Amino acid sequence: MRRTIFGSSRSFKQYAASFDKVLLLFVLIALAVGMLAVNSATLTKDMHVRCLVVQSLAICIGLTAMFILSRIDYDMLSKLSKWLVLFSFVVLLLTAFLAENRNGNRNWLYIAGVSIQPSELTKPIFILTMSHQLASMGKDMNKFKNILKLCLHFAMYFIPIILQGDIGTAIVYFAMFSVMLFIAGLRYTYIVIGVSALVAALPIGWMLLKDYHRRRIIYGFRPELDPLGTGYQPLASRMAIGSGQLTGMGYGQGIQSQNSLLPEIQTDFIYAIIGEEGGFIASVAVILILLTITILIVKDGLRAKNQKGYLICIGVATMIMVQTVINIGMCIGVSPVIGITLPFISYGGSSVLSLLLSLGLVYSVCVKPDTSLKFSA
Repeated sequence: MRRTIFGSSRSFKQYAASFDKVLLLFVLIALAVGMLAVNSATLTKDMHVRCLVVQSLAICIGLTAMFILSRIDYDMLSKLSKWLVLFSFVVLLLTAFLAENRNGNRNWLYIAGVSIQPSELTKPIFILTMSHQLASMGKDMNKFKNILKLCLHFAMYFIPIILQGDIGTAIVYFAMFSVMLFIAGLRYTYIVIGVSALVAALPIGWMLLKDYHRRRIIYGFRPELDPLGTGYQPLASRMAIGSGQLTGMGYGQGIQSQNSLLPEIQTDFIYAIIGEEGGFIASVAVILILLTITILIVKDGLRAKNQKGYLICIGVATMIMVQTVINIGMCIGVSPVIGITLPFISYGGSSVLSLLLSLGLVYSVCVKPDTSLKFSA
């Protein structure tokens, strides 16, 4: 059977049969919930129409790109891995030096009047390239020289993002890297060494942080220590979620959201409006939707035809779950406010595109022809 970058020549019926329709359904539900939340969060703001247009365009473009990417054989696409890593490194590094300072971070580029966050768009690239390198090494990944190569690969994404001052995104990349290494079979000796080195480096890392980031971390865990400053957002968010009680105040009726009492409610604190207007029921429903998406992605990974496909799914699932946990933690005041969006729900074109492109890779794994050898997860 002839192979191209779009995989083997197969009928649409075969493609549709292997397509995970349940996953798509839950993703569409999450996106719809996000649109409703963004609409309510911006009802009283001048940027209301613009937010809806940008989010709608991002979803349409993202879904189109997802379906196109699902038809591309990830094994053939990953042959460009070295060039993709180099491209990502250059773009992320240029962003660190050329982007304007925005709330202490330099992670946004403005192109033709459109703001783009490159570190979001390079997430699916990182997942693909890291999966390729891990799968290529196979059982030899635990050789010291290969561990160094993997760390260098990770550093080409991680260091430019740190230079941008984007601690939140850097944590997501670190989580993806760590989980993918563990799943690929990292020897426990390296895990112990890595954890020990991380603990030892924490004091140094703390000293290197800017005062702005230190305050966010401290008052993220103890917002009541600075209720009118850095701690205001998590306190207001916690109050909004608590006031929703069981069934919420009603759509578009939230006190915090409709009176602009909570900054960035359409992005980092979108979960607050869901809790305030939809109550405990809506809050739990959103968690269950995102958890289901994560489980379905892992399930697709377990059915992958090779290790690379399995690791791709693990990387995407890790990204979604880590962002969900951190974002909700921010909103309920148990984790620092570090600028992490709620997957599929928060406003943000770059975030939506990144997630849907990542899902395109997952679907590429799902629909891969059965000619490849199976592997043991």
